[in-house]
Amino acid sequence: FGSSLIGKRSRSMAVTLADALPWRIAGAVDRCLRPNPIDNAVLLERNEGSSKGLAVVLGWGGARQKHLSRLRQFYLSEGYCVTSYISPMSCFLERGPISEDINELATTICRLLPGCNGQFHVHMHSNNGTMVWGALMLALRETSPDSLVALSGIVMDSAPRIDPSLPSLWMFALGFTSPCIPIMLQRNRYTHPIWTPVLFLYFLYRLICLRFRPPATRRFTWLQLREAVLHGMPTGVPQLYIYSTKDRLISSTAVEGFIAGQRERGIQTSWKRFSDTPHVQHLLRKEVEYKETLLNFLQR
Repeated sequence: FGSSLIGKRSRSMAVTLADALPWRIAGAVDRCLRPNPIDNAVLLERNEGSSKGLAVVLGWGGARQKHLSRLRQFYLSEGYCVTSYISPMSCFLERGPISEDINELATTICRLLPGCNGQFHVHMHSNNGTMVWGALMLALRETSPDSLVALSGIVMDSAPRIDPSLPSLWMFALGFTSPCIPIMLQRNRYTHPIWTPVLFLYFLYRLICLRFRPPATRRFTWLQLREAVLHGMPTGVPQLYIYSTKDRLISSTAVEGFIAGQRERGIQTSWKRFSDTPHVQHLLRKEVEYKETLLNFLQR
């Protein structure tokens, strides 16, 4: 799901070892992963005369809108309208992506398309952004199928990690634990001698409870999102992958395995592989190369 570039937050967001106690863990997780009305809202920016297209930027888990400002400014400077959204991590322990937010994002795309050269592309980060893209695809197909004809490109930054076979609940819980560690601790680390086992057991419990909820309570199930990303992306739309061999959360092997699957579907793919940049920090660490790669992809 992805978490890096942890910024300063209020003291109320921090956790202590006491929060790992069984009777306090639920409150600590809710406090750190719940939606933020500023950072987890659909944001729209545009300059007068923007006409190249619409860039849909989907952030990683634990990101804040300020972390996407460098990328948004790049797109604005190139003449794009920009809408961005970051899904709160808590939703993945509940019903999946927030339906109201996904609907707003889909509505925003359809409303802006006529004034944005009639086309849009999606730029997503980590597995969090990838799952939001899966939900957005499903929403657009439900409400405005013709809008996907306007999709001109897909950019995946530090993503995705989706195993061809469906993971077990305990593997899913373990995979969800790693990106939540830096959010909870406000440090760029993915393991902790106490918080890793505590969060793993808590998330496993929550996922088991989720498994037994009636399907009707969830609009976007994990199986639907996974299927949409693995097999539902339009075959006529080119894809760009930006990743790193130094990524400790989503390995280059996982990304390259996914690329191979998309190429087997007949999709045109290109990629930029860095050797020394951490998870979702490629633009921050390699700005010139990153922007050059993006421009070459967008101007193809």
